[in-house]
Amino acid sequence: MIQCENLVKIYKTDEIEVVALQGLDLTVDDGEMMAIIGNSGSGKSTLLNMIGGLDRPSAGALEVAGQDLLKFDEQRYMKYKRETVGFVWQNNARNLVPYLTAQQNVELPMLLSGGKERGARARDLLDLVGLTHRRGNRLNQLSGGEQQRIAIARALAKNPKLLLCDEPTGALDYVTGKSILKLLQDTCRQQGMTVVVITHNTALTPMADR
Repeated sequence: MIQCENLVKIYKTDEIEVVALQGLDLTVDDGEMMAIIGNSGSGKSTLLNMIGGLDRPSAGALEVAGQDLLKFDEQRYMKYKRETVGFVWQNNARNLVPYLTAQQNVELPMLLSGGKERGARARDLLDLVGLTHRRGNRLNQLSGGEQQRIAIARALAKNPKLLLCDEPTGALDYVTGKSILKLLQDTCRQQGMTVVVITHNTALTPMADR
């Protein structure tokens, strides 16, 4: 699913040059759930942003689902982000729209892509994450763990081949965080999806394949 070879990312300003990644080689198999662990500033989020098409590599090779991201123009990047990859962030302000209900949040990606039967599909996804009974609630009526479950349902709404999760349990307690990773693990198995999770919590990483 993912193939990185000698991947480099350099951030430049007028005064400073920061090497965020240098010569990274990485292979992630189709259908694998991988956890990436590292200290703050080690380049984890930089890697995830490049795999997700949110940032461009400075050098090296990066292929996802057989697509060479270094050859993408802006239109190809937009199509890739819409059809191939899904995101779950630690900060729910990036995941969800606060004034929409849980169901409306899950329906939104399908609305933007012109998907039919949005309501039924959203209810199925909320059932998958165990929150059908919360479908009419807005964010301020939901716990942090419930919000992350809705974020996962929303990310799954467009059937991505690859799900990228940046510290999805970072703001949660251990028990809730474990339940979120178990949900990701089950989703990976049931949907045949590839999942890459960035986390600082080494106690939770045995749930990943690698």
